[in-house]
Amino acid sequence: MNKADKERQERRQRMLAREQGHTSTKPIPGTSGNLGLRTPQPVHRSTTPPQESKTAQTSRLKSLTPLLKQRQRRRRAILGVVVLVIALFIAVFTGAMSASIALLADSVDSLTLYLKRGNGGFPINTGISEPLQIEELAGGFVEMGAEDVVVYSAYGTQVRSFQPAYARPVLAVGGTRFVVYNRAGNELQVSSRTRNLFTRTFDESILLCSMSNNNTLAVVTESGRYTAQLQIFDPSFNEIYSWQMTQNEGTPIVVEFAPDNRRFAAGTLAARNGQLSCNVYFMDTAQDSQGPVYSATQGSMLLLLDWQSDSRVVAVFDTYIAVLDPRTGTETARYDFGGATLQSAAPGIRQTALLLNIRGGNSLVTFDSDLTPLAEIPARQAFGVTATDTDVYLLCPNSVECYGYDGVQNWVRNDLAGHPQAVLDAAELLVFTGNTVDVLTPPDE
Repeated sequence: MNKADKERQERRQRMLAREQGHTSTKPIPGTSGNLGLRTPQPVHRSTTPPQESKTAQTSRLKSLTPLLKQRQRRRRAILGVVVLVIALFIAVFTGAMSASIALLADSVDSLTLYLKRGNGGFPINTGISEPLQIEELAGGFVEMGAEDVVVYSAYGTQVRSFQPAYARPVLAVGGTRFVVYNRAGNELQVSSRTRNLFTRTFDESILLCSMSNNNTLAVVTESGRYTAQLQIFDPSFNEIYSWQMTQNEGTPIVVEFAPDNRRFAAGTLAARNGQLSCNVYFMDTAQDSQGPVYSATQGSMLLLLDWQSDSRVVAVFDTYIAVLDPRTGTETARYDFGGATLQSAAPGIRQTALLLNIRGGNSLVTFDSDLTPLAEIPARQAFGVTATDTDVYLLCPNSVECYGYDGVQNWVRNDLAGHPQAVLDAAELLVFTGNTVDVLTPPDE
């Protein structure tokens, strides 16, 4: 090979070396030196990306974790807001919001009274010697005199006292609230155990008020175009029901709510065929239509309604007592007084006690759930009766006598501080004598 051929070969080697990434002029290892006679082999590169080290992967995951958590929290927050808006809409639409707020306020009152229980105890002096009304209120009581209204907790602590300044004040009590209204006017006050909640003035005079266990309020007023108007308000004093009553339906004289706080019984008085007669209407605030109607015996005056269960309402008249089925408006049991005069009544679910004036003398008569007489005993000068599920208490001029429904006398308390005015079945059995209230116990305790 001459010198010129050798230089051309070296030049060609250098060019091939540069294409292969070699900068050296020496032959590429693994070749015979005669690259012109060989076809360069392609360089195979892997398509799989290089594997990251575990440390790098962990570091990158750690950097992404706060971002992922932030996105999850944002999603949860958005979902919570959506659920809250839907719940709020449903609550407002169904009226459950006002009931929930009222329940929360009553729970706060109960907690406050519990924390202050150490300041009370029986006996207590209420300052009202001649009460007009005494009603049980959430285990305690509310007492009204000619001028004052006092509220006591179940622990014997005075909660509040105020003067409604009404000419003819009347009380109606619910589960944890009460209303004082002016039967000679058109104003009422709704109070909880601790404070005044609402004062409302109506266009017409108030005839009657009644409250349910969940503090729903029924107000009966006079009406310019109708015989009367019955309005029902929820615990936040929003009107939820109204009934314009015609002359044929009569004027409500008793209103009693069912245990479900939605249905109610309205006892009305109307003139029919030259006589006064009473009807009992069983109504539902969720319906516009009239429910079943019970027509009382002509000439009998309705005195008391006691709605005890879904299928049992006790109606006390001046001439008889009956158990009514509110689903049909029919009698399921009845006891006629037979010319006796009713002095006092204590209706119950399983047993009932009546104080009747029979042939010039008072008698205590007890009944089972079907108004079948269980016992009849002389009651001498007794003027009132109160009953629990197990015992009957006769109020006498200077004593309180306790009986079983079988007519057997259990004990007598004749060492009271004064004339007994009432026996109240509250958190404890209480006896009111003058302006003193004490727990009523057997004489040997």
